Amino acid sequence: MHFRLLCLLLLGTLSTLSAQQTHPNLLLIIADDLGVDRVKGYHDGDLMATTPTLDSLRAAGITFTNAYAAPMCSPSRAAMMSGKYGVNNGVPGVPGNLDLDQISIFKELSTVTNGAYADAVIGKWHIAQPSYAEHPLDHGADYYMGLLGNTTDYFAWDRTENGTTSLSTEYVTTALTDASITWVNEQTDPWFLWLAHPAPHGPFHVPPAGLYTIENTDNTVRQYVAMVESVDHEINRLLNGMTDSVRENTLIVFVGDNGTPAQVLQDYPTRRGKGTLYQGGVRVPFIVAGKGVDRQGVREDALVHLADIYATFLEVAGADLPGGIYNSQSFAHLLNAGSMEVTRDYNYTEIGSGNNPGWTIRSSRYKLINWDNGVQEFYDVVVDSFELIDLLAMPLTDEEADVKADLEAEALAIRTGWSCRDHIQNGVETGIDCGTDDCGACTTSTTQINNALAIDIFPNPVREQFTVSVADQPIETVRVFDGHGRLLMERSGSQARRLTLNVGELNARLLLVEVKTAEGVAVKKVVKWN
Repeated sequence: MHFRLLCLLLLGTLSTLSAQQTHPNLLLIIADDLGVDRVKGYHDGDLMATTPTLDSLRAAGITFTNAYAAPMCSPSRAAMMSGKYGVNNGVPGVPGNLDLDQISIFKELSTVTNGAYADAVIGKWHIAQPSYAEHPLDHGADYYMGLLGNTTDYFAWDRTENGTTSLSTEYVTTALTDASITWVNEQTDPWFLWLAHPAPHGPFHVPPAGLYTIENTDNTVRQYVAMVESVDHEINRLLNGMTDSVRENTLIVFVGDNGTPAQVLQDYPTRRGKGTLYQGGVRVPFIVAGKGVDRQGVREDALVHLADIYATFLEVAGADLPGGIYNSQSFAHLLNAGSMEVTRDYNYTEIGSGNNPGWTIRSSRYKLINWDNGVQEFYDVVVDSFELIDLLAMPLTDEEADVKADLEAEALAIRTGWSCRDHIQNGVETGIDCGTDDCGACTTSTTQINNALAIDIFPNPVREQFTVSVADQPIETVRVFDGHGRLLMERSGSQARRLTLNVGELNARLLLVEVKTAEGVAVKKVVKWN
């Protein structure tokens, strides 16, 4: 069964769409309270769940290794639903209510595709406070069936379907899968299914026989693992319940909504899981496979956020976005081989409730945590992924001090307005990260391009500095732009034929280097690495 799934997903990337399906189907699967420490492809802990379906998806697609969520479920779900961080959508913690003035992904998808998609939410909702049965429908879902909040019993739960609630005694994970299979098979138009399993969130228990493989389920940890395996089993049943043509035209995203709960956490230090801003609380599994994904069996280290699903699904469905929308940056370009564009320079998340609220922000290497009580922590998460060594406990190097100041500045921009470094045209920007008093003017060259000029740039890729060399004439100016046309630096060539530029302070990204001589202008691409 699982081998068949893998083969079909691989073949699906090469298949052509039928005349009836001009848009890919979109399947978002959310596991509740599942961090990276119990899932293969991330950690090699002592007790890992057996997940052949997720293994097949990873083999057929991309495992994102640096995906961030909020450390609790409601703000993560609100971020995916709205494309905004909690500071902007009004749901920074639990409980939380996503107001109807927020434009849901369902409503935005309908707008940009002129109503091409049928959409459904099946599973846990938990972004209405106080809870009411029509909230998912009011946010634009055509169909809703599931739990409006948490449940205290997986075998006896309040089932809400299109505004009506009744008691169900069918095992939750199985019931949601049955409903998903039925709904998908009823669709004749492209569809978007938001499937939110409450598992493996507590209460921890032993699922029905046949849904798990782990033995000796006589303690909390082993029951949690059995619940993870039950989700994997039912995902496989959903995918195999589709026709071949439907599955081949479906983009699949699987995520956890926050880190693993403390009582079942492994690898990470005690009290560093769900509900905290440490890596064990905010780093989650994030797997993408299926239609349009031609990178297979790949581990991708680019920073991504659960909020980015909003923009990515819109772009995959055909929307033309200026980098993204709101706080959501599309990672659609990372689904295909050959792209060098940086998705995110920073990953930000927050928690507005619990024992120690605050926010955190990281770059590709460093992470700053700022608790609301004024305490800060600073880590090099590349060499210290478990955050054992607080760099603030010792004098910072000049580089570390600069990075910390930069992270604080970016967090302030995010929390008080719109960032000028998020690669998204948002707020009142007239271009991507430009066109405002804060961001500066949008600048592009108006000089005629002459790429026949004998220009050499080395090294490329570059970390600290590169040299521009022109073989037969002097350099007038060299200007460096980001991939969206924003001017980053300009240097006079002073009529020399070689000019060295220091770009060590620039973030990792694709750069456009414009070299002007008396004969015209040449533009070359340079990749900047940290």
